[in-house]
Amino acid sequence: MEYLPEIISALAVIITAWFSYNQYAKNKLTDLKVEQMQRDNEVKRKRRSDNSALVHGELWEILHELKADRVYIVQPHPLGNESMVSIYFESKRKGVESMKPRIQNLKMCDVAKFCADLTKNLFMFITDIDNQVTDRYAKSLLSSCGTEQVIIKRLSDNSHDWVGSIFCEFTHGQKIDEAEARAILHEAAMNIQYILPAFID
Repeated sequence: MEYLPEIISALAVIITAWFSYNQYAKNKLTDLKVEQMQRDNEVKRKRRSDNSALVHGELWEILHELKADRVYIVQPHPLGNESMVSIYFESKRKGVESMKPRIQNLKMCDVAKFCADLTKNLFMFITDIDNQVTDRYAKSLLSSCGTEQVIIKRLSDNSHDWVGSIFCEFTHGQKIDEAEARAILHEAAMNIQYILPAFID
């Protein structure tokens, strides 16, 4: 019994040391996880940046090959619960009004018919906005920005789900070879659709 206080003190020291070590190990593990997450996020940011540059390059190619005035991608978002459409990627000629500020967090229900058309059709060749676009809001958006003709190519992911649409717009009437436009947009879509970064608001 005379050694009982020393034994209790020794046990307390051992238990305290064990808890300290355990906490230290947990802290180290947490630090390692945080560092790994930071590295992963950096890799994702770099990949997103690289992919964004590639997408912009493809849009620029379309703009110049088809002599268009404005080329952009309309993307549904948020992923998994798509209820809005927005533009993040856009290339346009100098002096041409941007469509990007007009289509930001636009509710799909406001352009329901047009969004349904974008989802269903792989390719749309619209030479007469007034007669070929039946959705009033979409018609108003296109017309108010001076669009006279528009070519639209659907983008799909690996599951064939709609991830966006390339819009190639012309603000002046011009003769467009539909077969050539289809081929150019198809090639661009193949280069873009699997690397297209998700829209982040």
